[in-house]
Amino acid sequence: MDLKIVEEILRPFLEEHQCKLYNVELVKEFGYLILRVLIDNKDGIDLDTLALANEYLSTRIDEYDKDLPEYMLEVSSPGAEKELRNIDEIKDSISKYIHIDTNNLSYEGTLIDCDDEEVTLRVNLKGRFKNFKIKHIDIKLIRLAVKL
Repeated sequence: MDLKIVEEILRPFLEEHQCKLYNVELVKEFGYLILRVLIDNKDGIDLDTLALANEYLSTRIDEYDKDLPEYMLEVSSPGAEKELRNIDEIKDSISKYIHIDTNNLSYEGTLIDCDDEEVTLRVNLKGRFKNFKIKHIDIKLIRLAVKL
């Protein structure tokens, strides 16, 4: 199955509902072939929109090719702690609570700035706030985080 076709089929739905495609993958888990489609929007996505996307995609994929192997369709969001995969996603997350892993340390705090070289994170250290500047090249993982 060509995953680009899935993107093309889904494009009108995404535009109409002001969503974006986060990822499409075809995986085999527990002996089942799963077409996993992750969609999101800037304010997070609700279950009603996910259900509509599932129905929309399901009917159109079946129309596209009736000879597809048996698969399960999974339409969901990337989750509350989604990975930020590029600088645009990082910039869109300014003012959000994030988690950063580097080779030596892990940080959690509010993202207050991002430029082409580094991010600035405001971290609460036992009631005192400190800003950390972390170079993009040093970041091994950056994702949204749930503040507890």
